[in-house]
Amino acid sequence: MTQFLSLLGRRVVCVLLTVVVFLAVFLNAAPVSADGGIAMSGSFYQQNFEIPQGSSISGPDVYVVVFNNGSEQLNVRMTSQAPPGVSLVLSESEFTLPAGGQLQMLVGVEVGNDAVPGEYEISISAEPYKETVTGIQLVGAASQKASLTVLGESGMVSVQATSPDQQPIAATVRLYRVISGQDHEVAYSETGTLEAKVAPGSFVAASFVGGMKLAEEHFDIAADESKQITLSGATVYFEGFDIVPNYEKQSGKLAFVQIVYTVKNLYQRVEKAEVILQVSCDGASPTETLMATLSPLETGRAGLNYNYIPDGGWADGNYDFKLQLNLDSKPYANSLVKNLIASGGGSAGGGTGGLSPYVIGGILAAVVVAAIIALLFVRKTRRN
Repeated sequence: MTQFLSLLGRRVVCVLLTVVVFLAVFLNAAPVSADGGIAMSGSFYQQNFEIPQGSSISGPDVYVVVFNNGSEQLNVRMTSQAPPGVSLVLSESEFTLPAGGQLQMLVGVEVGNDAVPGEYEISISAEPYKETVTGIQLVGAASQKASLTVLGESGMVSVQATSPDQQPIAATVRLYRVISGQDHEVAYSETGTLEAKVAPGSFVAASFVGGMKLAEEHFDIAADESKQITLSGATVYFEGFDIVPNYEKQSGKLAFVQIVYTVKNLYQRVEKAEVILQVSCDGASPTETLMATLSPLETGRAGLNYNYIPDGGWADGNYDFKLQLNLDSKPYANSLVKNLIASGGGSAGGGTGGLSPYVIGGILAAVVVAAIIALLFVRKTRRN
């Protein structure tokens, strides 16, 4: 009996040692913190994608957020699963997350012309990993799934944002497909215009400026149908904007550019409005000039102009001019871009801040007149 118990004890000890060794190896292979690890949230899993062949869906409303709930930094790579002919496009594919950090990624779904119509399941995974001497070793994963229906039928929609007097404006345009009473974003644009190939069904198109909704329209599209939607509405915007180059008569060189624009306020008085001129040459980073401060900006129209000369003078190149409107120190609206090609050199700016040559000439004329009056006064005094 004593020998049996002794033998049994040795076997129990061996089993316990084996378990301890196994756990030690496992924990060393996957050192995910006990207080948490990788996690994922966002709106992707809530989507019910219905996309025609040869079309895509993307926008700020379709995204995933990856969290590192652990106490150590994680290297993360993103993977996806989709049927043939379908691609998931993420704004980030591989990144590092600090302990307690998170990262949001936009998700786009592209359906090729060769994708087979039908119902599918698509998924996105976040896979944390570590690099070892033998290669990359995964240490967990988090994923989201969504449903996708590939359709063989489609329609076309074109959306244009305009002012109340039907002038195009640079607004944000968003297109939603209505499914079971819920709005699902299918297309997005920040230029004021949008064109999309969409599945037949019910839709909502809306325009925004500075996050404020200006106009909205509900409509239906049938298979092989094309629709043009105009979203008319604004509160404050650039009603007109143009550039007028002025050249020196003798040399023919570019002297200055007159910026002519109108700010229109339809809604209510704004305590402070600023107009910023953004100028870039040959695609370089734009320089900014404060052209006007309107305190307050009343309702109605404010027609303004400004004579611009770049610091250091004009260089040969392709200039882009754009206006930005700030309301209460926050960006609110932008103008369309105007282009000017400068060649043959120009007048030096010398940091005049856009002072018009005509203004300079007026100042000089005033000085000359004042000098003549002073001279006449001195002569009269001497005679007396």
